[in-house]
Amino acid sequence: MPTKSGAMSTRSGHRAQSALSLANVVASGPGNSTPAILEPSPRTAAISVEERGYGDILNALSKPKNRHFYVPARAEEVLAAEDLEYLKSKGCFNLPGNCKELIKAYFQYVHPTFPVIDAAPFLQSYAVSGLKGINLLLLWSMISVSASYVANSPQKAYKKTYANRAKLLFDLTQENDKIVLVQSALLLSFWFEDGEDVKQSWYWSSIAISVAQTLGLHCEIELAATTSPVTQLNHWRHIWQCCIYRDVWLAFGMGRPLRIRAEDCNASLIASANGSFASGILYDQEVYRPEEETGFAKSWRKLIAISHVLRDIISDKELTTAQDLSLRDRPNATSPATSSVLLTRVNRHLELHQNAAIIAMARRGGMKELSNEVADATTTTLQALLNDGSLEYAAPVIIPLLVPAAVTYLSTAKSAEAEARCLAHEKLKVYVEFLSALEDNYPAASILSHILEVTLDAMTGETIDQKLERAMHSQLEDQIIQPWDLSWTEHAWLPGTVGRPSREDFA
Repeated sequence: MPTKSGAMSTRSGHRAQSALSLANVVASGPGNSTPAILEPSPRTAAISVEERGYGDILNALSKPKNRHFYVPARAEEVLAAEDLEYLKSKGCFNLPGNCKELIKAYFQYVHPTFPVIDAAPFLQSYAVSGLKGINLLLLWSMISVSASYVANSPQKAYKKTYANRAKLLFDLTQENDKIVLVQSALLLSFWFEDGEDVKQSWYWSSIAISVAQTLGLHCEIELAATTSPVTQLNHWRHIWQCCIYRDVWLAFGMGRPLRIRAEDCNASLIASANGSFASGILYDQEVYRPEEETGFAKSWRKLIAISHVLRDIISDKELTTAQDLSLRDRPNATSPATSSVLLTRVNRHLELHQNAAIIAMARRGGMKELSNEVADATTTTLQALLNDGSLEYAAPVIIPLLVPAAVTYLSTAKSAEAEARCLAHEKLKVYVEFLSALEDNYPAASILSHILEVTLDAMTGETIDQKLERAMHSQLEDQIIQPWDLSWTEHAWLPGTVGRPSREDFA
């Protein structure tokens, strides 16, 4: 039976003496029985008791206002010597030489659009203890994403290495800080190598959501019934919002069912969606300026609101007038000429999400003019990214966000009007150019770029032999599309539809 009510574990992935921190890893050779983890300190584990199932026992005794509890937890288990050696052989304890740069890139380019880490306490702990105070699983998960923004070559290879080390720690170390597990799984959900990888985005988002629900993050915690700090409660809400964001947009992008049911959640998600953007110091400098913190919070709040509307669109629910107006309402973003690089990037990130959701609504409602208008807005944003050299700041989620606009142009490319067809083809070339520029960083960009190229060739009637001849003539052999791409395109799902469309969907 729970011993105390109203307080979940206060550990959130940046404790000073984490069982998985470098400070607690003890080197031991093969056959050495020395524990790999130092003696753990007493701790508690958070649990959530729902209103059904075992929760009926509580209901029979009383109707508690707060169903979040903590109980004494089992001692953290030490790593077996053979597991430690295996992790060592895989480089899990050898951090990259540019780790400081990777952490800086995380807070510059990942955190402003995905506040799954409570930045202020993390940075405070990092300032005091450095890398030794960071949970190792969380650290590898963080840099597996931030490596996209550090000029290492080849970026894909580095990200794969970092993600694989995080996966090994996730599976072998029996980390029992569930907040860390949720955070790490959400960050690993951004890694995508190819369609044959079993443990890809869909897998990790599922783990994150499942663990978050065991913590009761989907349920509102009443302040009057808890002793936990308000800042911590807000952070738990932000983590759950990150779960919702990944669930909705992965379902939309991959054409899969939603995992989170709205009726199972009673957390007030939109009103508190401000993100953890409190100012912090990193390497003796303020991470964000005050206007950036305000802008990030405003953007995150809007993104979560858009995600809730998109959830209803995916679920084929009728939108209310308020939802329709909210989805179309454009925030007053500052001009790139007067905005910081970080704010401009976050604003564009939001624009692409909003455009994708509006096109999904327009397609469902047969609003072709609106769909075309918003697709053009997406193209304008891509062109701006290409022109001002900020392409290197593009997030991995940008690839599926382009598909709704690309499908709109593919539909126009089948038009009976020659001028409309020609214009659609030219705009699709912008998408191919944009995706091709991201190929060395994001595998999904290469896949989508090839799909669009092959689809355009099919529409113009160009055969593989003709494409081969043209490629050889222009000495671009590395851009030749192989025959398997054609068959792959036949069955590729395009976001905004349920299931897999037929060729008629492009008509």
